[in-house]
Amino acid sequence: MKKLTLALSAIVAAFSASAKADISVSGSTGAAYVSNMASSNNTDLIVGSAISFALSTTTASGMGISAGMGISLDPDSNAGHTANATSINPAVTGGNKVTFTTGGATIVVGDIELADTPGSIGGVVGGIVGDNNGSDTNVRTGFTDDDGAGVSLSTALGSATLNVGYVSNDNGDNHAIINSNTSGADALTAASISVPMGMYTISVGVADSDTGESSSGATVSAAIGGGTLAVGYSNQTMIAGTDLTTAGDSTVLGATYKMSLDADTSVALGYQSAKDADDDSTTRVDVSISRSLGGGASVYLDMRNLAGNATTKGTAIGFGTSVSF
Repeated sequence: MKKLTLALSAIVAAFSASAKADISVSGSTGAAYVSNMASSNNTDLIVGSAISFALSTTTASGMGISAGMGISLDPDSNAGHTANATSINPAVTGGNKVTFTTGGATIVVGDIELADTPGSIGGVVGGIVGDNNGSDTNVRTGFTDDDGAGVSLSTALGSATLNVGYVSNDNGDNHAIINSNTSGADALTAASISVPMGMYTISVGVADSDTGESSSGATVSAAIGGGTLAVGYSNQTMIAGTDLTTAGDSTVLGATYKMSLDADTSVALGYQSAKDADDDSTTRVDVSISRSLGGGASVYLDMRNLAGNATTKGTAIGFGTSVSF
């Protein structure tokens, strides 16, 4: 993504005369047509844009500190159009976490999202079709809540990469009581490690929530036939709730294959099979093709098919363009 560095000397000087501070701005936009899985009103024209401000500085000791905020017109929902008038309500994004980098480690404090479904792979379509395909599965996977105010650490251990995260309260994002006794204000933990082994890269992870939910899983990936093949398996212990009447284990088996046809064109295939404690099961197939047009612009064609136990299933297809500035 191209970044346009702003020469805001007055703002930079407010930090300190000797601070090495940077403020940059970037943006994105896109337009797409989506035919979703619904039986009626199943075609959408979707347009959205966003602008992001990145703030960073380096202390005298060499520690990096960064944060960011932005303005986004969410393409996943209508922006507030009313009869005979247009009311655009873009949302402020970010601003609820700070990132520190030092000694090869990255520490994030604030609103973090934990990897509560380790090994659960298979999705390759972009966000527009991924969020607006209209499907409604009956299979329950993923914690009731997987984000909140906390801290995460990512660091290298030799050739391996370790990630650890702790959410102190999943009811808050940037202001939350630690060790709250309020019902529903739960703590979560997650850890994962990724290790290269010859031609393979193996990633394993675990997660746990005070709700009684837990998960574990693994992914193995390798370069095969000009592309990258990944296979993953996830086991998740769920509590009863939405889409699940019987508490118990959900299992997810998935695979992806991604390759470049040339310098500008890429193809990705995805497969996922899921089953929960209610004996509901689904299979999902993704196909994605994208081509760069240069200048930060690209076009894409995405398809997702869902079969099995689902309130809404079928095939969704979307195509459009995305542009990064």
